[in-house]
Amino acid sequence: MKFYSILGLAAILTLGSCSAYLTPYTSSTQSKTNFGETELKKVQFYLDGDITLYRDVNSSDLEITSGEIKMIDGRQVEQIVIKSGTPGVIVKAENRDIFQVSFDADGSYLRFGVNKDYNGRYTMMAKRWDGRVGIVDYAGKEYKSTPESIYAYLSVNMKKIDNTSVESREAGGRTIE
Repeated sequence: MKFYSILGLAAILTLGSCSAYLTPYTSSTQSKTNFGETELKKVQFYLDGDITLYRDVNSSDLEITSGEIKMIDGRQVEQIVIKSGTPGVIVKAENRDIFQVSFDADGSYLRFGVNKDYNGRYTMMAKRWDGRVGIVDYAGKEYKSTPESIYAYLSVNMKKIDNTSVESREAGGRTIE
């Protein structure tokens, strides 16, 4: 019994140490670092909270790329789950407030942007919202997100960001000789 308690404590400490430096990536973090697209592409992002995407499919549209087919209420539904803790990379910074983030090796991405109602965190952006259900494009197809997905946001290892240095210099200018 004592062995299992020690083993459990060791597992908790190990798991806890992995995310000890993960903090939400916010608009103030972006302002503090002032990273452009080149620097942002070098930062390892993580998803905090699950995102579940789904779409109805019919038998002529059974080309499943990165999801799985489930039967829900007699309908065939393709579902893609991006679990909390999944690492992601920025494939494009549309501007300082909107990033395209890929969690899949195939390059499929979701858009994340500053959510002023969520302490400036970068949360999933949808083309449109139907209540708390987002309509998003993913892998060239239109999906709906579950209501819980609205709470997922990007996080980063601040220890690594604080240790990142950006090499910068200012041009001295030139004059006519």
